[in-house]
Amino acid sequence: MIVARAPGKLVALGEYAVLDGAPAVVLAVDRCVEAAIEPSTDGLCRLTTRSAAAVERAFVPGGTSGAPLVDLVAAAAPGLAWTATIDSQAFFERRAKLGLGSSAAVLCAWAGAFAAFARSQGAAVPPPTVEALIELHRQFQGGKGSGLDVAASYTGGAIIYRLPRPGLPQIGSVRLPNSVGFAGIFAGRSASTPDLVGQNRAWRTRRPREATALVRRLAELAETGCAALEGTDAASEWLEAFAAYGRGLQELGEAIGVELVTAEHREIGAEATRHGVAYKISGAGGGDLGLACADDSERLEAFRKSVADRGFRVINVSLADHGLQVAHGAAGWQR
Repeated sequence: MIVARAPGKLVALGEYAVLDGAPAVVLAVDRCVEAAIEPSTDGLCRLTTRSAAAVERAFVPGGTSGAPLVDLVAAAAPGLAWTATIDSQAFFERRAKLGLGSSAAVLCAWAGAFAAFARSQGAAVPPPTVEALIELHRQFQGGKGSGLDVAASYTGGAIIYRLPRPGLPQIGSVRLPNSVGFAGIFAGRSASTPDLVGQNRAWRTRRPREATALVRRLAELAETGCAALEGTDAASEWLEAFAAYGRGLQELGEAIGVELVTAEHREIGAEATRHGVAYKISGAGGGDLGLACADDSERLEAFRKSVADRGFRVINVSLADHGLQVAHGAAGWQR
């Protein structure tokens, strides 16, 4: 049996502006998708997916599984018969999708497992590259998305991600200041990233001058935050840019006419301010996760307790040191 795993992500900086070449800071987190695959015993392909619920499927090799990401990857060797399980339960709580980049992590883990399996069966399927995975994910999302979530799942750790031109991502490792801790907070409702990105594109078509000016300001804040991470004592500069970017995302939502920063996120943000903690939405907004950062562990812990008392879910995560990993049988993990 071949097993692969890939981590989820939190976006710390650069949402939306990354689509125009601005840098984004993305944190791979230690909630992982795991994919396992082995030869079929009856000539059929059998797929079990575990997310908010468990679903089992059986189909002929080359047929449609009902899981588009699975089919996009398996098209590289359509004649193979296999039995596979893809487990993304860590990206859900009480059947709610948390917004940790589950589809990108599923794609990375499944692509890593399937490519290794295909080669073991004599098929000429190379190990997946981050560029190829980003393109597959864009196909899955109807041509939308920057690929930053795929890059974080593939690479692991904390990264600065840029997309100066489609198909040419630039990915570099970075470190948050040693004194800065972070916490994810689930706002209580899931959001659709492709829908929000589509509304952003429509607004930019309607109001190009306003959009250019606002995105430029977001890009400048993203550059400032990334520059802070290159300093030796950058905690205050990072936290200032982080919080300012959050305010910029609220302004962007108001301009588009969508609630990127929902009432729940505003309530959480008010608690963050009361505790001296920086807070912003993480990702496309409209629900899902927010991210809190602070350079004082006691203030951050008091904030965690306060929002939990208000009924919000604190998502306990830490940085994932590794991105996509693949194991062959009893062999250790490798890229």
